Amino acid sequence: MIFTGEEMFPHRMNEPLKAHTAGLSEIALVVPGYSARPQERRKAGKYLLFGGRNIKDGRFVTTEKDSHSDELPKDSFRRAVAQPGDIIVSTLFDRRKLYIYQSQDPRAVVNSSCAIIRAPEKSDYIVSYLRTLKGKEQFLRDAAEATGGTFIPRLSIGSLARIQVPLLPLSELQRLGDAHIESSTTDDLIDLRRDLESRDSQITELRREVAALRGQDAEVVRLRSRLGEVTSYYEDRIRKIEAQISTNDLKSRITHGETSKLEFKSSLRWNFKANRDDSKMELAVLKTIAAFCNTNGGELLIGVNDDQTIVGIEHDHFANDDKRVCQIACKPSKDAIWLTPAGNTPEIFYVRHGPSSAELPPREAVRYIQEHFEK
Repeated sequence: MIFTGEEMFPHRMNEPLKAHTAGLSEIALVVPGYSARPQERRKAGKYLLFGGRNIKDGRFVTTEKDSHSDELPKDSFRRAVAQPGDIIVSTLFDRRKLYIYQSQDPRAVVNSSCAIIRAPEKSDYIVSYLRTLKGKEQFLRDAAEATGGTFIPRLSIGSLARIQVPLLPLSELQRLGDAHIESSTTDDLIDLRRDLESRDSQITELRREVAALRGQDAEVVRLRSRLGEVTSYYEDRIRKIEAQISTNDLKSRITHGETSKLEFKSSLRWNFKANRDDSKMELAVLKTIAAFCNTNGGELLIGVNDDQTIVGIEHDHFANDDKRVCQIACKPSKDAIWLTPAGNTPEIFYVRHGPSSAELPPREAVRYIQEHFEK
């Protein structure tokens, strides 16, 4: 059940808007990952030792270097066993990643390269907030800023617990959730729908509790009203997800603009300002493709301006010039991809930073490759 800012911290809602926040540890339990000893690691076992390498593009993945463990009679182990709805955050090295553990995932215990944000039993506000696109992006920015350490960057449990989380009313949470739904892929929407549908039993139990209440005093009336708001919230989320799945076409995604996984280019080779073909335009396209492949994959649409105007691809001399947009789907590469701009120039390594592609200096590129590819 979601409790909004007014219900969790009513005294703070009378403060200025900028003060409507709470430390993460005030609204959720922050659990350190389990530090498995070498003799506890197995090639196969009851639990996957879930680490940062198992989070890619916000999804759960397995790798060849995964380790497992059998059940251990330790409190630190039991606390780190992943539960559906747990938010797993990578804490080691300088790139924060986040994944919400789901009931269909393999049994796992979170290892010491990550931490768990666990919602309290009666409020999943933090889960709902981090499911929104802006909420997730802001949290990951704050987590990156809180990361310390020079030789081996790490986000400490204390720093994670102190991250400030906005306390939003349900209407604002719903608005942010709408934006996330509208910009999500169909696969992501299906996962989100599955998770929301898994809460039916919780909603049913809340209905029973409220039905058992007697009388018309203010508290009973408030609880009944609150249940109606929460059930309406979940039902509205599912309706919007269903509608978005059916209308999640190319035009809809163009309308929502560029993201970390979607970029527009007006042309492949035609320079509109110079009114001629330009090799620099082709290089810009290759840079974006390399950045997508080096990060989490993505989609490049050629024939679309930054302002979402579709200008077409006829000027790029495509034989099938009846096509209005060229769509290039880029999958994450298993190997690092370097781009050579011209004949004898040095290779350049690109990654995605938000809705743009960025060149990494050589030292940062080596570290990035070691973390993402050499495992």
